[in-house]
Amino acid sequence: MENANRTKDSQRLIIERLKAHPIAAHLSPDAVETIAAVAQAKDLQPGEVIIREGEESADLYLLVSGTAIAAREAFNGDQLDLNAIEPGDCIGELTFLAGGKRATTVRANTKCELVFVPAEALQAVPEASPVIGELKSALSRVVVNRARSMSDAMLSSLRRELEIQKLQNQFGQFLVFTISIFLISTVLFYLVAEEYVKDVYDPGFSWQTVFFLAVPCLLIIKFMKIPLADLGIRREGLWTSFRDSVLICIGITIPAAIYLIYFKQDSPGSDMGVVVDGFFLVQYFAHTVFQEVGSRGLLQGLFQKFLNDSKGHRAILLTSIIFASLHITFGIDAVLITFVASIVFGYVYLKQKNLIGVIVLHYWLGVLATIVVAF
Repeated sequence: MENANRTKDSQRLIIERLKAHPIAAHLSPDAVETIAAVAQAKDLQPGEVIIREGEESADLYLLVSGTAIAAREAFNGDQLDLNAIEPGDCIGELTFLAGGKRATTVRANTKCELVFVPAEALQAVPEASPVIGELKSALSRVVVNRARSMSDAMLSSLRRELEIQKLQNQFGQFLVFTISIFLISTVLFYLVAEEYVKDVYDPGFSWQTVFFLAVPCLLIIKFMKIPLADLGIRREGLWTSFRDSVLICIGITIPAAIYLIYFKQDSPGSDMGVVVDGFFLVQYFAHTVFQEVGSRGLLQGLFQKFLNDSKGHRAILLTSIIFASLHITFGIDAVLITFVASIVFGYVYLKQKNLIGVIVLHYWLGVLATIVVAF
């Protein structure tokens, strides 16, 4: 009597596990009953082997709970983990369908509850053919879905690999670009130090500098195929960016005007080496546009990309160091001032995401500083 009760409990457990498995949705109630009559409930501990690579067996396992790992033997004899097997998956379905040897070793990763379906016992059941036909049909759907999932995963993995390769190539180009910037800065400083350049404020020298710096910038934009939107040249947020920067400029201009009117001592403007006139205002604006496209739009954006710097702090710091080094020909004071200004411009651009605002701010601060010194 006790054995009979145990058998009934075991049978009830097998049926419950079979019905809990997704494969049961594709089987008739009679097929479930037939399979349950020969199946066994198995509970495995982590690390226990479910099937072993190379075995000739057509037995089927239905994973009801827990997880397992499929692995293959590598050339050096180690086990190479391939993929995780989740609850609701089938184990050994390929050999159940087509025969042959097991392609992988599958071991329990956590405590697992399975339904074990012995192929020979199922085939020995009277009128087994319709039941096996139903089961194989259901398993074919599993195989097709798994093949589709694996195909999608492989395509996704291939896309990631291509993206990584592209990123590596772009980083190499960016590295050459930053080295070129520093070399140009060093050459310009040498020319000034050797007194080949008498006046660093001369428009001719300034535009030569812009030209030398523009060449690597344009090349990197071309080779990396950087869209204008990624350089901050976009319609989105343009008006807001312009308005906010104009308000900042007004706020800065008021104390500067008070200083000029009430506290500034008279001094000859010619001592500065630059004349503030219409030509200066126009050419300085052009300079500002070039500088901000190259520094904020290009450098800061690329640093953020390659450093995966979501907050932007490191990108702003590195951009400011490079931006300040380009002003070394104007003296250490200019380097310090431009470094601090670049930090400010960097955070303004980080917030606004549009280059027009930082161009306006940079231009007006430069003009204001020139007026304060020149008059």
